[in-house]
Amino acid sequence: MRPPSLRVLLTAPVVAAVLLGAALVWLASVSARTLRERDAAVRQGVLLRLGHELEAGLRESGPEEASATMRRFLADNVGAVTGAELAGPQGPLVREGVVGPDAAEQPAMLGPGWRQVIGGLGRGPGRGTPPTLRVQPSPALGSSDRLASVVMAGAAVAALGLVAFSLLAVAGLAQRQRLAAAEAERKRLEVLALAGAGLAHRIRNPLAGIKGTTQLLLEGATPPTEARARRILEASERIEVLLGRLLTFARPAEPNPEVHDLDALARRVAGRTPGAVRVTSAGPVQTWADTEHVESILEELLANARAFDPDGELEVNVRQEGRAAVAEVADRGPGLAVDSVRAFDPYVTTRPEGTGLGLAIVRALAHANAGEATITQRQGGGCVARLVLPVARS
Repeated sequence: MRPPSLRVLLTAPVVAAVLLGAALVWLASVSARTLRERDAAVRQGVLLRLGHELEAGLRESGPEEASATMRRFLADNVGAVTGAELAGPQGPLVREGVVGPDAAEQPAMLGPGWRQVIGGLGRGPGRGTPPTLRVQPSPALGSSDRLASVVMAGAAVAALGLVAFSLLAVAGLAQRQRLAAAEAERKRLEVLALAGAGLAHRIRNPLAGIKGTTQLLLEGATPPTEARARRILEASERIEVLLGRLLTFARPAEPNPEVHDLDALARRVAGRTPGAVRVTSAGPVQTWADTEHVESILEELLANARAFDPDGELEVNVRQEGRAAVAEVADRGPGLAVDSVRAFDPYVTTRPEGTGLGLAIVRALAHANAGEATITQRQGGGCVARLVLPVARS
């Protein structure tokens, strides 16, 4: 059974947080709707009771004391109602306070004492129609809208916080994974470099003996012997170069950073590179790095590009991106035949004559100068090698 991938492990907490947040918001919306329904029921019940109280008061007081009765009613229920009105078939009879279109209405049975004032109960239009009592509720009556809003807002904030927390946790986990992978890679390369360095030191002494003996054989050697001796000498020199590069990768020189113009340095290296090389930039790009290290990096990148694109024009672009100085070397060769990350591993090469240490040394020198080196496929064919270094402080 295959273990879950890192992407699944990182995505699962975020998905769970989103689902949990959605459930929390849904529960809050149900709670808010329940609160508002309860408010409506409470409001209706209170208004019905108050309407009956006012109806009883008007029935007892009669038409003569109707206004005073309404004023007392409003004073006694100042927190619940803001106005009241009694209307007959011909229009309003008594009104106190503010009565709006959303006032609660109910028929008022006021008794014989109101018959003459109301009119029309026994004759004409509206006959048999009781008067209407309208009571205007206060905005605060039975209202928990604020509580419902607080519940919804709290749920929304909690859901967003949950999702944000999961994103931060996932980002932290991803960063931790990246750091762990980088540390494991660093240790792997360190072990590999130390092993190679030890092997290089062991080979150097017998190689020097082979090379010296071969040089002695060349003195006064006959043509057949001379040809064989020269092949041995050339192979020895090639091995010597390989050992030197291996030691450079294993123990790169400590950087001596200084301010220099990356554009000028790139043009100088391009000028001694075989074939056509075009350098473009918007002007000087001051960087803070070891000049010899940067020069070695550019030489290796251009040599690598030329090996894959022997007849084409190489392109070097130098520019500043924020607080980074960037130099890109582009070719129109066959493109990457290996993974872009593995291309920087030691001994990984697709060139028959390659050592597999050139790009490894490039990355080691770039890291030593607080920079980075990458290589990617180029659109339309070829590769783009990218060197990023810190910009010199102004």
